[in-house]
Amino acid sequence: MSGRATGGVVGCGHWPWAGSFSRAQKILGGLVAVGLLWASGCESYRIEYHRRPGFYRRAAEGKLAEQVTLDDGTVIVYRDRIAAGRPRTAGNDDLKFFRIREQAPDGSTILRARLPQDVLANTLTCLRNREYELLWEQMLSQQTKSSYEAEGQGAEEFAAFFEKHRTNLAATVSRMLLGLTANEVIVENLGGGRIRCRFYPHVARNFRFKTVELVSEQGGLRLLMIR
Repeated sequence: MSGRATGGVVGCGHWPWAGSFSRAQKILGGLVAVGLLWASGCESYRIEYHRRPGFYRRAAEGKLAEQVTLDDGTVIVYRDRIAAGRPRTAGNDDLKFFRIREQAPDGSTILRARLPQDVLANTLTCLRNREYELLWEQMLSQQTKSSYEAEGQGAEEFAAFFEKHRTNLAATVSRMLLGLTANEVIVENLGGGRIRCRFYPHVARNFRFKTVELVSEQGGLRLLMIR
C-alpha cells in the first residue's frame, strides 16, 4: 500500500506531550526471505516471508491472516514461530497471556497496548473494521482528544478524518508494523513518555503518512498522532 501525496495529521490544533518508554521489543520476528516471482503474462510481483511469534496469535482476537496482498502487489506470507526451549505442556495452556484485543462477556471489545506494536495492530484492526468510535474511546490519547475538543470537535470529526484517509492510514500502519523488524522503521524515545516511530527515508517517500507518535497514558500506550 502506498500514497504519494504529502502532508496530513490525525487530529487538529497543537499537541501537548507526556509519559515514558524504553526500547520497543520485537514481536513480529525477522524478515526471512524476499522473492521475485513471475505471474502469467510476465507481470512481476514480490513475496515477503515473515516469521510471527506464537504469542502474537494468542494475543489477537479471531484468526490472523496467513497472507496479505498490499496495494503495490507485494504479497506478505506469515509463518508462525514456536519458541525454542519451551515444550508444549498441558500447563502452558493455562497461562494467562496479554491480549491486545479481547471480547468481554457482555459482548463489548477491550483494547490494550503496552508496546508500539500493540497500538499499531489495534489501530490497523479498527481501520479494517471501521471501528472509529472504539479507536477513539480506547486507543486515542487523552491529549489528542483534548486537542479536538479545544477546536470544538470530537469523535465525529476524528471518524470522518480516518474514513477519508482510510487507505493511506492503513498503508502506513501496516507497513510500519511489519517494518519494525525489517530495518524500515526508526523508534525514538523523545522523553516525557512520547515515542516516535518513523520510516527510514527510502521507505517514507512511498507513503503519505510517514510518522506515528505514541504516548504513555493510563498504564499503557496510546495513539497520539499519525502524520
